[in-house]
Amino acid sequence: MKKTIPAISIIIPMYNTEKYIGECLDSILAQTFDDYEVIVVDDCSTDNSCALVESYLPKFNQYVKGRVDKLQLIRSEKNSGGCPGIPTNIGIRISNGEYIMFIDSDDMITPTALEELYQIVKIYDADFLTGWDYYTTVDEVIPKDIQSIKKHSDEALNPFKMPVRITENLAERVNLFYRGIFIPMTCNIFVRRKFIAKHGIVFPNLMTTQDSVFFLSCLCLAKTIVCMPNAFYIWRTRSDSSSRKVMSHEKTVHMRGGTIFKQIKVLDDFMNKFEFFQQNINYKYAVFDVFVRSWTIGPLLEIYTKVPAWELDNFIRRELEGIEDKVALTAFLFSRMNVFNVQLNQQGAIINQMKAYIQQQSQIIQQLQARIAELQK
Repeated sequence: MKKTIPAISIIIPMYNTEKYIGECLDSILAQTFDDYEVIVVDDCSTDNSCALVESYLPKFNQYVKGRVDKLQLIRSEKNSGGCPGIPTNIGIRISNGEYIMFIDSDDMITPTALEELYQIVKIYDADFLTGWDYYTTVDEVIPKDIQSIKKHSDEALNPFKMPVRITENLAERVNLFYRGIFIPMTCNIFVRRKFIAKHGIVFPNLMTTQDSVFFLSCLCLAKTIVCMPNAFYIWRTRSDSSSRKVMSHEKTVHMRGGTIFKQIKVLDDFMNKFEFFQQNINYKYAVFDVFVRSWTIGPLLEIYTKVPAWELDNFIRRELEGIEDKVALTAFLFSRMNVFNVQLNQQGAIINQMKAYIQQQSQIIQQLQARIAELQK
């Protein structure tokens, strides 16, 4: 049977999600749009995840129309070590679709998701489409009525009331990224396959923020980007997920601090290819700031007051040993230190002004009280 090109390739990296992968695949079978292929890339699961996926092969293949292998299960030879971008990149390499979307193996999509996404990208001939919102649910609690599932954000705050073509001006795009207008997560990525192949865009080998780096790459390189208000992704917050487990201080530094060092290098190498970032260094550091401030500093600050200085120093030194090029990181941390000092000085000046104002008001109050006391005599 001749293999045709599907409209959409759905890539699902999977590791030990036997409790959830069935619901994920069921949400795809329930789609109102049928022209797709599904590629599940197993990251060496140790449970029954693969057996469950194999049980779904007949369910998908009975819908095949002139195409074979509508659902594929690919088994990685080696575990990624907690870097989901590695199995995802395997799925990208073997995908055939006109467009690609990504679904975590414990999440789902709404019944009309594929139809809505494909319709919009075809209208705008977009390289890259991103959503502004998504649904959230907890563990096994999956309401039958999609409308009853909680959205991540207040709908009134949605800046996009209809699909909007994002400006082609790179400075304005970076500014929107810095202001947090986008949700740079895998669940909000719908991208033309030939576009990412042309530019060699892949997920970096990072334990965290790999989806945000991928998102930024698309944001900088895509000719036509569309942002849609529709929430089409159902993100499951699991109590047993690795991101919610209590980790040791050393492991927290490794996951967060270690990611900073690698992350800055990846971002610096990418942005150095653009004349725009070379000539507008402030935009480069704005991007650095988003990644460090939004996704890394918070968890690290929590342990700074709990770990002795010498122990924290040992953690950091071990992380730095594996980093060959520390120039970008050193420059960024130095600039952030100076910005922080400036902010402290500014805040100190404001506090002094407030103290002077409060003292002035206290004197006025004392004068009024004295005057009232005189009138009452």
